[in-house]
Amino acid sequence: MNSRITLALVAMLAPAALSAQSNEDLQKQIEQLKIQLKAVDEKATAAQEVDTRLVKVETKVAGDNIQWGGDLRTRFESNEWGFKPYQQFMGFIQNPGPGPATGFPMPVAQQVKAQDWTNSVQWSTRLRLKMGITINEHAKIMGRLTMYKVHGGADVPTFNGSPNTVSNSFASVKVPGTDVLHVERASLVYDFPVGILSIGRQNTSDGPPFEVKDGVERQATPQALAVNAQVDGVGFKFQLDKIGLPEGTLLGICYGVGYESGFGGGSSKSSAAVVGFNFTNATMTNPANASLQVNSIGPLKDSTVLGAMFDMPLLFQIGDSVQSTNFYLGYNRMGNMTDIPYGTTNNFPVPATPGMGGMPSTQYVTATNNLGDMDQWTATWKHKIGDTFTYVASYGYLKSHPNGKQSQYGAYWNMPPAFGGPNTLLTGFGGLLGDANKSQTANAIYGGFRWDPTEKIGFGVEFNHGSPKWWTYSPATGEATEKLGTRGDVWEGYIHWQFAKNAAFRLGYLDYKYSHAFSGWQIAPGPLENFDLSKNPMMQYSFPATVKSTYASIEVKF
Repeated sequence: MNSRITLALVAMLAPAALSAQSNEDLQKQIEQLKIQLKAVDEKATAAQEVDTRLVKVETKVAGDNIQWGGDLRTRFESNEWGFKPYQQFMGFIQNPGPGPATGFPMPVAQQVKAQDWTNSVQWSTRLRLKMGITINEHAKIMGRLTMYKVHGGADVPTFNGSPNTVSNSFASVKVPGTDVLHVERASLVYDFPVGILSIGRQNTSDGPPFEVKDGVERQATPQALAVNAQVDGVGFKFQLDKIGLPEGTLLGICYGVGYESGFGGGSSKSSAAVVGFNFTNATMTNPANASLQVNSIGPLKDSTVLGAMFDMPLLFQIGDSVQSTNFYLGYNRMGNMTDIPYGTTNNFPVPATPGMGGMPSTQYVTATNNLGDMDQWTATWKHKIGDTFTYVASYGYLKSHPNGKQSQYGAYWNMPPAFGGPNTLLTGFGGLLGDANKSQTANAIYGGFRWDPTEKIGFGVEFNHGSPKWWTYSPATGEATEKLGTRGDVWEGYIHWQFAKNAAFRLGYLDYKYSHAFSGWQIAPGPLENFDLSKNPMMQYSFPATVKSTYASIEVKF
């Protein structure tokens, strides 16, 4: 009986015992899970702390890997522009006759007397930020951003006859314009055993011998007398010291695009643009009868630059004086050159109203034709004597290869088919160096010296002369007016005083004397001999005969 009761009690209490045992095990498992979760959480926290530290380290390393520098220039100028008498071309009217020329076009011009313009107070600020990023032991990225602004000036300059007053990417950092930071240089540089490869926006501005006046190291590859603009492309420099030539001797080749016709250049395949006026129905009493001339533009070919350069430095001693010299030789082939780059300007000489001088608002302009090719040779010699005296001499030569075409900008007339057909271009911007059919040549010289009697004071003088047909791919030299493309003579003198560490004051004077109009242009409406400024020429717009500029600037490097 007792055994049966005992068995019954065991049978009744067994589930409770098992349940108690299961709860105890479950509680243990929960506690173990809590421990494991805590461990995982601690590990996650530790990992997050490590990741945060790594991010800080990587950020610091990346920041340390970018080398920053630059310079700031604030400049004051006082300018005087002198204009000799010239005939302002106004358009055409029908020849009243009598005679066989009755009804045919007759040019109309207005005599303009000599004038003097003065801008006695002009301030400008130029900021340049330089950066370098080391990718690995062979590769690095180099760049420079530039802002150049006249105080109170317009973002789009007013067209004044000079090509650098057409706002475009080639001159965006060299001509005073907007307060936007523009990319002047941005290239990947890779060091191979035999040479150096560069891809991107090349170092093509402020080349030798500009570094002498600026008091810095060499800043660019091409010589300043040849190219001083922004050029996108690829270049390779062979290091010739590996074959026994003096250390630092280089032979380079480069290829760049000057005008992209297929994208971003103003026309893709074919488009239309206002290029001037048709004066067929205009008369002396009714000049408003002239009508806008709209022409088909395109298709165009890309303008290209193919260049080669040779640099050889030499270091030697004469007596107790250490001498260092550099010889630079360069060649550029400008292919499929256009009349004008795609850009914007104010008062470009395409009239807004018949008989008026230009459009009053921002105007878009574009290339209208490929005009041919150009060969350009330059050579520069730089000689530094000791630590106090440096002199330089450059020579440039060019030869045009026109293709028979000329710019479509100009004045038109509906001529009878026997005399040229409809919409005949009577006068315009013309062909290469003023002749669309025959090859032309020109030359220029550029030289100067700098004397530094002390470590703080430097004196310098420069001179450049361009023949009547001289042209260089230099839309600007950091001045408001182009210097090295001048047809005529330019003198410059300056004093450079470094009054504190990385801070200097510069005082200078520029004196331009132009012999012929259209300096800086690779095109002209006709033979450039016809645009001698001393002979009252007929022109579409005025061009200065003299420019005198006194400037003072504070220059800070950082």
